[in-house]
Amino acid sequence: MRIHLPVLVIAGLLLAVAPAAAEKVGTAAAVAPDAQSYFGSAAPRVVRLGDNVLRDQRFQTDAKGVVQVLLVDGSSFTIGPRSSLVIDQFVYNPDKGTAQLAGSMSRGVMRFIGGAASKSADGVKIKTPVGVAGIRGGILGLCVDDAAAGCAGSAIGQFEFGDEARFEPAQGPAVVLHQPGTGFSSSGDGASINNGGGAPVDPAAALPAAQGQDQDVGGLAAQPNERAGFSGAPMGPALGVPGVMPGQGPSALLPAAQGDSPGQSQIETELERSGTPPDPVTPVDPVGPVDPVDPVNPVDPVDPVDPVNPVDPVDPVDPVDPVDPVDPVDPVDPVLPKTLNGTLQGFASAYAGSAPMSSGAAATFQFDAAAGTFTATITPESWGGASLSGDGDYLHDRSYQFENSQGSLRVDGTPDLLCNCDYLSWGHWEAINVPGVSDIPGTEVPPNSAQNGYWIIGNLTPLADLPTNIVASYSGMAIGATYSGSNITEGVTGDFTATVNFAAGSGSINIANFGGHSFGSDFDLGAASTGMPDTAISGSFESTMDAPYVGSYSAGFASDGSDGTAAMLGTFNVKEESSSGWSASGIFAGKKTSETPVTGSP
Repeated sequence: MRIHLPVLVIAGLLLAVAPAAAEKVGTAAAVAPDAQSYFGSAAPRVVRLGDNVLRDQRFQTDAKGVVQVLLVDGSSFTIGPRSSLVIDQFVYNPDKGTAQLAGSMSRGVMRFIGGAASKSADGVKIKTPVGVAGIRGGILGLCVDDAAAGCAGSAIGQFEFGDEARFEPAQGPAVVLHQPGTGFSSSGDGASINNGGGAPVDPAAALPAAQGQDQDVGGLAAQPNERAGFSGAPMGPALGVPGVMPGQGPSALLPAAQGDSPGQSQIETELERSGTPPDPVTPVDPVGPVDPVDPVNPVDPVDPVDPVNPVDPVDPVDPVDPVDPVDPVDPVDPVLPKTLNGTLQGFASAYAGSAPMSSGAAATFQFDAAAGTFTATITPESWGGASLSGDGDYLHDRSYQFENSQGSLRVDGTPDLLCNCDYLSWGHWEAINVPGVSDIPGTEVPPNSAQNGYWIIGNLTPLADLPTNIVASYSGMAIGATYSGSNITEGVTGDFTATVNFAAGSGSINIANFGGHSFGSDFDLGAASTGMPDTAISGSFESTMDAPYVGSYSAGFASDGSDGTAAMLGTFNVKEESSSGWSASGIFAGKKTSETPVTGSP
């Protein structure tokens, strides 16, 4: 079978990053409705054009969904309806132009076009419930356990182009395809090669050897006039008078001339001259009269055929001038909204030199949607680190930034990555302050710096306005940077969960699988953060036998316009108490997943 998917191609920004947990590996380059992605324990979110693609991210479509994933090595997956695909592993070295890619497809249809990963043997592997498919240097269509597409309980592949495609079933030997147009099918116990999808066999390949100069079996040379199937017709005999030779006149048909005696014939004259009398001639019976021939009826004359009038020649049709091709219409950029207005508050994290900040920072943004401008200030909470302030253009919710002598700040292109909360906004920042003058003449104070920083903002609810009669649960993600030895890694992600008993004024937060590390803490809603607005609480990570980590965090609750505790957001910094020297800082956000009333609360 051939597998056909809608292909929508729109260029996306590709960022190659150092290998790390859930690092960015590509971009969602084209999306049709009804496509979602999952990451860790976070709630599913709708895939949007330009979203970053992370390792271990799962894409899932329903009966109308289509999404195209473009990886940084040039490979692409076009995932069709009713499909589920996970990018399990992706390693790319742009300097050497090499890559390795592994994915898992549990159902549906897809079309894979190979980039750098498919240039080497075993560079691309796609795991299915019945076996593993591989492709080198080419294009492979794949249908897995999709009854509507004709592959229920099996895997069917179509090798469209390239060097090699192979399939290793769960049981039995692998099959290898080298001819584009062929395919394979398997239900897990063995696999077979299908030629039905290939090019048809050429009938000329089955004919005898071509008739040429070494054979003469009826070609042009076999005919007298060298025109196959034709020869000259024989000419008919010449016409003349029967019994009359050329040159004879009418005398050949007359009685003999008169002899010497009157009344004799010429023969008698000759016999008489010879002196020998001739034998008597036997008389011939008289011939009966011949019956008269019936006269032939005259043939009626044929009426003359009227001459056919000559057909007037048709005037030649003037050739039609070729139509100039129509230039393709450039795609119209989607109009993105400006939903941010007024003052939004939040939190920030960063590295100060080779270590994370000892505590978080407060972030305050002011938006003017009508004027298309914004200002931002990031201030350390209780440490002597660098701060940042500036202003810039606010184009829409996914595009605002500035850069000045203090540093730079920009919004991230996928604001709903953390918790699918479109009323929050987050991004990156860095700063380096101009050093002050030392009390010692001739020396300067080293500048404070903030590197690999992240920030998150929203419409924070004051602690005094929080409800006192519910217990709520939150789920989302954390993102930030890790530092180990001399290596710093950005874009590291982990799972964020929290439970808050607003009636008792207590709760707990947990961050798991953040660069392979997990840590958490209980907190008190009455523990307001020093140097932070009246919307924030703070707490510490305490080292335990199971989780030897120390650090701190600040957090608050954001409104979605109707619920003042719709989301929980904050910043953290943590360090492992071991000789590894591992540390991390970042931000987190989670959307409320449940709410239970507390009986008897005020």
